[in-house]
Amino acid sequence: MTVTVVTGASSGIGRSLARRLALRGDPVALWARRKPLLDALAAEIAAGGGRALAVACDVTEAAQVAAALRASEAAFGPVERLVANAGGGEPTFVDAFRADDVRACLDLNVVGVARCFEAVLPGMLARRAGHLVVVGSLAAVRGLPSAGAYAAAKAALHQLAESLRIDLRGRGVDVTVLAPGPVRTKPKSKKGRGTSIDVEDATARMLRAIDARRRYAAFPALVVAATTFGRLLPAALYERLLAGRGRTPKPRSAP
Repeated sequence: MTVTVVTGASSGIGRSLARRLALRGDPVALWARRKPLLDALAAEIAAGGGRALAVACDVTEAAQVAAALRASEAAFGPVERLVANAGGGEPTFVDAFRADDVRACLDLNVVGVARCFEAVLPGMLARRAGHLVVVGSLAAVRGLPSAGAYAAAKAALHQLAESLRIDLRGRGVDVTVLAPGPVRTKPKSKKGRGTSIDVEDATARMLRAIDARRRYAAFPALVVAATTFGRLLPAALYERLLAGRGRTPKPRSAP
């Protein structure tokens, strides 16, 4: 039984992973902005015999993170594991490039995670025990079309986590980076089935990596292989192969 915080727990990977952790016996604090969705998940977990606490929290706001930690530890005791899952981002289009969009993506995916680290690390270091789990992405490996802000943020997140792992060596706190490829969160979706992974399959793999306290876990195999191959390609060839394969901006609706 490990007291766990899962950020971004209201939907997708965060919801599935939090549910798995709680229903196997770990007390789980559910952090996200959408409180009604958290309440529904907490009720579902309770009905299954698990323990969960719904806490409204925007990880980009330091005061909210501090308050969420106080509420979580009041309910369950010291946080032993943080699953920093909250993240995401919009496509980056060169014809409508805005620095503020990049900043917002970094604030959510990197600074938001850092705020959660800042909250839980002192207690973990004092106890000489803890586990920081980061939900990153294979998008961190190399630049991708129409994903400049997101890829940059995930790359920064991976480097932050690896650097902390080095500094935490021998101090009782482990760091795990989870790097999924595209994840399907809608059960009936057929989009990208050859190169994506179902959310339940993804979180089952994540849970195994978390329990083993692995340093790094990437999947699915086909996307990992393609990413590894792409990383080895010369820049000119890589750029030629991916040029024009990005997303298309949605047309703006008439005022």
